[in-house]
Amino acid sequence: MTLQKRSVPLDGMRALAIVATIFYHLMPHILPGGYLAVNIFFVLTGYFITASVIEEYGQKHKLAYKQYLSRRFQKIYLPLVWMLVTVTAYLTVFQRDLLLNLRPWILSSLGMYNNWWQIWVGGSYFEQFYVQSPFTHLWFLSVMSQFYIVWPLFALLLLALFKDKRIILFTAVGLSLFSAVLMAGLYEPGQDASRVYYGTDTRLFSFMVGSSFAVVWPIGELDQSLPKGKRRLLAAAGLLSYAVLGIMFRCLSDSQTLTYRGGMYLNSLIIGIAVAATAHPAMGPAKILRFKPIQWIGRRSFLLYLWYYPVISLYQAKVVDTSTMPGRHLLVQALFILLLAELGYQLFEKERWKVPFLQNWRLGDNLSAMKATWSRSATRHWPEKIASLISLSVLAAALTGILQASSGENVAVQELRDQIALSQKKMEVINQDESIRSRAINNIEGLEREAVLFAHDMDITFIGDSVLLSAADQLLSVFGQAVVEGAVSRQLYQTAGVIDSLKERGQLHETVVVILGSNGTFTQSQMEAFIKRIGPSRELFFLTTNVPRIWKDSVNAQLALAESNHSNVHILDWDGHSDGHDDWLLADKVHPNPTGAHQLAIFMAEQIYRESNEENGSN
Repeated sequence: MTLQKRSVPLDGMRALAIVATIFYHLMPHILPGGYLAVNIFFVLTGYFITASVIEEYGQKHKLAYKQYLSRRFQKIYLPLVWMLVTVTAYLTVFQRDLLLNLRPWILSSLGMYNNWWQIWVGGSYFEQFYVQSPFTHLWFLSVMSQFYIVWPLFALLLLALFKDKRIILFTAVGLSLFSAVLMAGLYEPGQDASRVYYGTDTRLFSFMVGSSFAVVWPIGELDQSLPKGKRRLLAAAGLLSYAVLGIMFRCLSDSQTLTYRGGMYLNSLIIGIAVAATAHPAMGPAKILRFKPIQWIGRRSFLLYLWYYPVISLYQAKVVDTSTMPGRHLLVQALFILLLAELGYQLFEKERWKVPFLQNWRLGDNLSAMKATWSRSATRHWPEKIASLISLSVLAAALTGILQASSGENVAVQELRDQIALSQKKMEVINQDESIRSRAINNIEGLEREAVLFAHDMDITFIGDSVLLSAADQLLSVFGQAVVEGAVSRQLYQTAGVIDSLKERGQLHETVVVILGSNGTFTQSQMEAFIKRIGPSRELFFLTTNVPRIWKDSVNAQLALAESNHSNVHILDWDGHSDGHDDWLLADKVHPNPTGAHQLAIFMAEQIYRESNEENGSN
């Protein structure tokens, strides 16, 4: 059995991985654990690279390292350069504001150190509303390439020294444990996890799991028949592993401490079991994953990965509001991703068309090819001429963008960060010393005196995400005794620990305002669990979200359902109130600017004051 035939079912696993990854970015509320799917690529890479080294060393007692690297990077570099050039040309013509800091993004991506560069500059994989580069996802390719370069040499050295492939197993297990412990140690609960998410050192365990299985379950034994009992055991393990992976993808969010303190390592181990069960052609998963549509996706998984993030980020930056007719927006993005991946597959895998500056590095060869194309007068050569013109134009536009790209901070992003930092600093000071809260009750423009007095003396707790943090300063000027508990990228289903902590500190007051939903929706059961945890004796006010994303209507529908089911739940319709007031919002159309923060504060004060009067039977 050839290596190509043996890897066919595992192409199906690549298909599952890329679909889950895309789902995580398009619909994070449906698949909050979809980010774990990259571990499938890592485990498979560790499995195949290690198996290849062992197999070649066993046959030749050496590894043709130069040819190995040439094969690997030939498959990676040409499609990567094509994507970088095409996206840069698009930015140059249509979205020039995203050219900011373009050169280091391109250099770090081509140099295969993008993950470490993002760590160095403090880049975040998880902050949705800070402007993201369309090349953010290339951290993954850098981690893969670093493994391609280093691990085969190290594995070859181990084989040469010990003459026993079991040394690779022992080393891989040891390195995997070290990497998992390092991730757990470097992760800081409540902080952005990008350092441990991007780091080659903290993601090494997934590769090492794959390498371990390459020794335990060698490629060369995949075509061997298995005893009935062993086959049943492997089949059961395979089904269980896929079931557990599905639960993890559905439930293990990127902000949970468990994720980085054992969760990802366990995920990789289960993927290893799934690989073992899928790799044998007689197993059920292998038969299912041979399904032609799954194979079609799997064979294009690398190109789908290259294009999914640029398409999603550029589409959302251009369209901004994808909350209306979300199905249409999802379909358009999916079609763009599929079309670009298929184009790349035909260009680089099948080499169906020869286009200058795409499939060849040499400038002289490309210029000669263009000259030869234009020297032909036959009408049938016009497609080649048009393709060469398009290729040259795209390259020229990209080079123009690279030369014109500026460096520095994005003004809109910095404004939001400064606003949030100011609010967080103020809250930290107040939490340390309650005596510094303002006792003066000043008139507030736009708010009646009775509402001002009511809001200032009210014991109230705010729980929310970055929208709350961006408005916290203004909220504290209106709600003088407020407790503000906010965190960037927080979602409703991540608040159990927050609520318990507030209760322990005696800061969960009888009136609670919730500002969540900007980062994704939630289910009815998650909402019910949240309300139960808050307690039926407290009055709950939920702010409707104005986030211009596909989950906006789902969030607001869940809030309306909760209000209809619980007498202590009330809706503050900020989405309706802020409609048509773009001047209240920052460039992302989600977070309020200082004017919008003031409007949000007085809106909530008015609504809560009115609701209180109605419950007390007064006007």
